[in-house]
Amino acid sequence: MLRKSPDLFWFLARIFVGCVFAYAGYAKLIEPIENFRGNLTHYGVIPYALVPAIALILPWLELIFGSFLILGYAPKLSASVLGVFSLIFIGVIISSWVVAGSDMATCGCFGQGGLQLTPQQIFVLDLIDLALAVGLIRQKQFPWSLDALLRR
Repeated sequence: MLRKSPDLFWFLARIFVGCVFAYAGYAKLIEPIENFRGNLTHYGVIPYALVPAIALILPWLELIFGSFLILGYAPKLSASVLGVFSLIFIGVIISSWVVAGSDMATCGCFGQGGLQLTPQQIFVLDLIDLALAVGLIRQKQFPWSLDALLRR
């Protein structure tokens, strides 16, 4: 039983990170794209020319790679992409605090109607997601995953 504990931990970590990102992507996709564009603009550190493309593409990538991670399909790739996203989000939050002096009450990470977290709470969540994603990338195998099932 003790041998399976790490497997169970990393399984739950995979589900957790996948759910965070799949939910974030879905919550943004069910709302008008202008909501997310406004949130991106409010950070004050993202070049305005990039905002429309980011607002269009990012929610889909979050949903797709979050879902892949939940299912355990291409888990190392999915964890890598989501880990990079977490690192970028951490950088954007720090930049908005330091450079732009942002006073945002909510980050808009889960859409306007979804889960409302402060930028400080999202910062901590992104740190946790990043740490778990790095751990997932380092895993050699992924029991209880579509990847393991397909390799049989």
